[in-house]
Amino acid sequence: MGRAWVRLRVPGCGLAFLLLVSVCAAPPAAQQPPKSPASPAPRLIILPPKVIAGAQATLAVLDSQGRLLPNIAVELTGGQEVTTDATGRAMFKATDQPGILVAKFSGNGVTASAIVGDAKDSGSQVAPGKPGEVVKVDSYPRILAIHDRFTLEGSGFRGAADLNHVYLSEDPCLVLASSPVSLVALPGPRVPVGDANLRVTVAGMEAGQFHVSAVMLEFSGPAEAVNAGSNGKLILRAHGTTEPLLLEVRNGSPEVIQLPKGNVQRLKTSGGDQNTAPLEVQFVTGGNYSVSARLISADASLPDLESARKRLAEARKIASGGWPARIDQVLLKIDKAPQDLPQIRAELKSMLDDNPAAPLASLLDSAWRELN
Repeated sequence: MGRAWVRLRVPGCGLAFLLLVSVCAAPPAAQQPPKSPASPAPRLIILPPKVIAGAQATLAVLDSQGRLLPNIAVELTGGQEVTTDATGRAMFKATDQPGILVAKFSGNGVTASAIVGDAKDSGSQVAPGKPGEVVKVDSYPRILAIHDRFTLEGSGFRGAADLNHVYLSEDPCLVLASSPVSLVALPGPRVPVGDANLRVTVAGMEAGQFHVSAVMLEFSGPAEAVNAGSNGKLILRAHGTTEPLLLEVRNGSPEVIQLPKGNVQRLKTSGGDQNTAPLEVQFVTGGNYSVSARLISADASLPDLESARKRLAEARKIASGGWPARIDQVLLKIDKAPQDLPQIRAELKSMLDDNPAAPLASLLDSAWRELN
């Protein structure tokens, strides 16, 4: 019997961490050779949470591993289309009227959205670069993960991402998305775990320094070799803080392992010096599996994938024409790629936009609401 192995892999951004573990298939079944990795495909659009009407802003495009992707076309509300540059980012102009800005890839249904605020509500009435301009940070995370992006809100920021500079203990962060009132940044590779200083400068102007805790999230797998069909436990530990943390855990390989409360669930660490949380798992079959986790706020709502799946299964029973195939595609994504929630939501929204008949529409709408 082969030995189980555990490897921690840190993606460029997006997921807080990824645990890869090999499960031994029950004899005499042969171990399947690993599949070659697919070519990178756009999976996520990163927008600043809030933009200002008529003002410049920057977005970013990531693949499933959190890597920035160049030369990706993104369509925005109002017919604007931009293409990411060599850094995987693109500048755009927000719509002229307050409301909701939607960004999407042509053809694959992935969308992202941002709030469009009125210019007079931006917190600064002084034009960028003019005397009297002030840069201010109003909101920042007190605890952040060193391998995950985080958001800052304030005023006086720049729509061009590279004009905003964010540092954690003087290690520069990468600004993925920006607007005059919000930034999305990714910690640099040398951020120390534990107490850190967050510093923000814009065009040479200081926005101040803020004390934060930079944490590293780490899974440890079973010490012994694991057989298909057995139950086991993973231990999640948070390094860098003694405060209890609320985390969202995602099962990226539901065909290999199962989690007792569904493929997306929450854990709360114990706090204290160890600051751990156990995660029960069932090993279904042989092969590698992935489990990811990220920090979430206490008031964040948890998408209910299991309830959404039930509504879709009911919809599948009454569907006709081309609807069964479309529903099957969403069900497949829920089962195989529950981490792709933005795409699952977008595909359900696209189905609702096509005005299905009343009974079917009600079930599809219920499924969509479970994920929002």
